[in-house]
Amino acid sequence: MSRKTFYLQIFIFFFLFLTILVSSVFGIVNPPDFPSCVNPQGSVVTSYSTGTHGVPGVATAYQGSDTVYKVSNENLSQCLCTENNEGIQTNWWKVSSLTSQEIESLKTQGWIFIPDGSAWGLDSSAYLAKNSNYSCRGRGGIGGGEVLGLAATGNIKTIYALFSLGFLSLTIGYLLRQKQT
Repeated sequence: MSRKTFYLQIFIFFFLFLTILVSSVFGIVNPPDFPSCVNPQGSVVTSYSTGTHGVPGVATAYQGSDTVYKVSNENLSQCLCTENNEGIQTNWWKVSSLTSQEIESLKTQGWIFIPDGSAWGLDSSAYLAKNSNYSCRGRGGIGGGEVLGLAATGNIKTIYALFSLGFLSLTIGYLLRQKQT
């Protein structure tokens, strides 16, 4: 087997491998990014300095402060700080555009399906909710209803696409150089 044929086979193998790898990554439904309640972002939808509050998937009622931020048209972040300074963040994702298979896949990743958000003070659409803990800071502060966001840092799709493009460019350059010699 000649060197050209060998290198061509390696190139085709890597091209097919990366195509399958990238397409499988692109085929997965990735949840949107939510800001942390440590540094909340978005506009304040509602805020309660005291009261009894619930958390999706948890039967316990909590006493404390609760603020809901509108992160985008489809996403909200709820920041609950209990009287014991226990922080619980609930990320709300409106999922009317997802299929039932995609929702089932996300449920295996810890998301809780809420068929009607109106019971939680949201639109009557379907939502996925995911809880996480955060460190509550003391109450108080100044400011209005808007919180400035941080810069986006990209995602895995962009990284795979750039890696594939770089590898493809290096391979083509190597093959062209071999052709000239």
